[in-house]
Amino acid sequence: MINKYKDLVIDHYNNYEEDERFNRKTQYVEFFTTMHYIEKYLKKGMKILEIGAGTGRYSITLAKMGYDVTAVELTSKNLEIMKKNAEGIKNITCLQGDCLELDMLQNDTFDLVLNLGPMYHLYTQEDKDRAISETLRVCKSGGVCIFAYLTHASIVWGYGVRKGKLANLEYCLEDDGKITDTPEEIFTSYYIEDFKKQFDGTDTTFIASVATDAIFPMMRDYIDDKMDEKEFNILLKWHLATCERLDQQGYSSHMIYICKKN
Repeated sequence: MINKYKDLVIDHYNNYEEDERFNRKTQYVEFFTTMHYIEKYLKKGMKILEIGAGTGRYSITLAKMGYDVTAVELTSKNLEIMKKNAEGIKNITCLQGDCLELDMLQNDTFDLVLNLGPMYHLYTQEDKDRAISETLRVCKSGGVCIFAYLTHASIVWGYGVRKGKLANLEYCLEDDGKITDTPEEIFTSYYIEDFKKQFDGTDTTFIASVATDAIFPMMRDYIDDKMDEKEFNILLKWHLATCERLDQQGYSSHMIYICKKN
């Protein structure tokens, strides 16, 4: 299946320093929370796949923990950085590939499959369904899949309000508050219930929906520059205790959807 929009995504990441994305405290929350949930499902001897691995932050962390990791990345720039970051680690394989066409990977191969970026950049329902189908195809029966996605609120508040770009968004804001999938805007977003509906009819069991960074990104100026480490750690502990609550999820910038393949 041809991804006719992949050049837009590649161009975006060629001009973005993905390897620096978790450098600030408020950005680190997303990684910390996602890893917290990944670790819930880790078992000795697992084979792990990450689709859309970027520069390898998750994949390399898991490989260093001793797991057999395969990391697939679309963008040549990110792939080369990941390979450099992974030098000397023998239990990680870094491949170039598209989430819509994972033909180099066999069915029912991996115990844990991470899809932590591709759903940000798919603009048709056909492509979204294909990415989900490919992720599930390569996962073993009984294995766990974790998908990351962006909320509509993250675009409106994080981009529109914080960056003073609401006027730029007006043309793609629908009457029900959704943001129209628009390739030129690069990122796509969802309501939580709409993301979950995409798994209706798949042979999966829902496990959890998690707000991985809640409103941390919207509070970044205060948290990053004024909050001390003690307060930050208190807030982080509270976040982990509440990130599955529905009343904490609607304004989260990043979400993860966790399911088991039956």
